[in-house]
Amino acid sequence: MANPSSRSLICLALLFFAALAAGCNEDGKISVDGTASWNGQPIEKGYIELQPIGEGHFASAEIVDGRFTLQTTPGKRLVKVIAKKKVGETPPSDRIPEAQPIMFQFVPPKFNSESTLEMEISASQPSLAVELEGEELQPKSGLSADDKRKMSL
Repeated sequence: MANPSSRSLICLALLFFAALAAGCNEDGKISVDGTASWNGQPIEKGYIELQPIGEGHFASAEIVDGRFTLQTTPGKRLVKVIAKKKVGETPPSDRIPEAQPIMFQFVPPKFNSESTLEMEISASQPSLAVELEGEELQPKSGLSADDKRKMSL
């Protein structure tokens, strides 16, 4: 018969392996694979943040072609998404001889700076589908003289 300290050690080992089987790292974080879409279309380029509500860790990841992967702990999170698309290019200049893309953040503030979107991260199902819908923000028509001056600096 095992003594009490041996039983405790066996229990700790079982808990450790159970956590590994559930996909947890030593720090309790799990790998979360996710998708992000805007009005049914994958977000081509962007950024996602998961802020803890209560306990947990802050996590963030780049969104590429509607997909992202990050490490976080299970629990409820406030979700913030920044999504960008190319709306033009800078003109070549002496300082930057090749045209550079001009990116515009088109998701309304209710999904980023003013977000109230909450989602649950589960260790048993570590995936997240962020499906956003709404009216897309539009860039200002044309660049102001000040914008053009800033880009040529």
